[in-house]
Amino acid sequence: MKTNKFIKWVGLAGFAGMVTLTMIFPLSNCKKDTETITKTETVTVHDTLKGKAIMGLATYTDYSGASAVAKGAVVSLHLGSTAIGTVVSSTYADASGHFMFPYLLPGAYYITAKYNTDNKNYKVDFGINFSTNPGYAVTLSSTDFIQNIALVNMGASGTAKIALDTITANQSFRHATMEAHSKVGFGFLDRGNSTTLSGGFNVFKLTKFAFDEANPSNIVIDGYVLLSTVNTFEPARDALKAGCVRKTLCVDTLNATTPLAITDTARFYSVSVEKYGDGYLCHGKLKSFYKHPTGGAYPADTTGGFAGPFNQMITKDVDLYFTYLGKNKIGTPASYNWFFVFEGEFTIYPKKDFYVTSAHFDNGPVKVSCHVQIQGDKNREY
Repeated sequence: MKTNKFIKWVGLAGFAGMVTLTMIFPLSNCKKDTETITKTETVTVHDTLKGKAIMGLATYTDYSGASAVAKGAVVSLHLGSTAIGTVVSSTYADASGHFMFPYLLPGAYYITAKYNTDNKNYKVDFGINFSTNPGYAVTLSSTDFIQNIALVNMGASGTAKIALDTITANQSFRHATMEAHSKVGFGFLDRGNSTTLSGGFNVFKLTKFAFDEANPSNIVIDGYVLLSTVNTFEPARDALKAGCVRKTLCVDTLNATTPLAITDTARFYSVSVEKYGDGYLCHGKLKSFYKHPTGGAYPADTTGGFAGPFNQMITKDVDLYFTYLGKNKIGTPASYNWFFVFEGEFTIYPKKDFYVTSAHFDNGPVKVSCHVQIQGDKNREY
């Protein structure tokens, strides 16, 4: 038989310098003679005596356009000149954004990183994600090497275009409707300690919504909650006429069952939208907390500590961060709908911004979370 002098490398994997090599040796041109050998070799990349460090500063661009430190960013070091290389070490950026990989031998390395604005390093709470794109190649010699890294927007690049109103939908957007499982909730630390109190509103409506995945400047958001429908899972506290939660939110009542409409609405509307991290940043306005003065047509409730201004809505700038979680087709081939899911969050400071006080949240912050499901038209592709 004729011997084939041929070696094929089919695998490369490992950790912390340990690399497994799987090789196929065709001993001849006959299939029966093919032999597979798995061999493990140690590739040393660390030396605690002579090794040098790769270090740097991890930053990202925040919503104001300024460079900010990415404290808590997960930074990975790959062996080789691309992100495909084996990860030989990982670390976290410290409170000042600095990271370091010590005791490395000379060679080719590659740095990648991920960062979440909630500083969780994994998405448990809502946050905007940034990452290197694609990363940084470093050739380490006999001295320490400084490589600063910038984490960038990784926004969606799809082409989804949907709108609730038919006028916008006729302009290349496809019509959809708000789905009943959409909701607005809130949470804050009770009295500043580690106990989180949470709640939501039973009535949440979007009056306008147009989403253009690839062109955020075309995105429009306009919606409201009815404050009288607050739900903190405490019926006595949430009661319309005598509940302390309703009083804190400054909802006046005509009687035991009817809230005064002008005091009952908290409305958010967008001003502009841009890509941010792996999602979007919506610069908007929050308009709410109309209150009558003591002695007016509807006496003021002082229980919540509201001190004015009176006879007007208060409007404040609010930045809403949100992500598009994609779409899913639900149903059968003959009867189906597409569903689109969005999640977002913004922060308010009730006392400072809206003159609303409570010993429970003091000045805040109070995080408001939004979960929106949009349903496509029956049997229509999106």
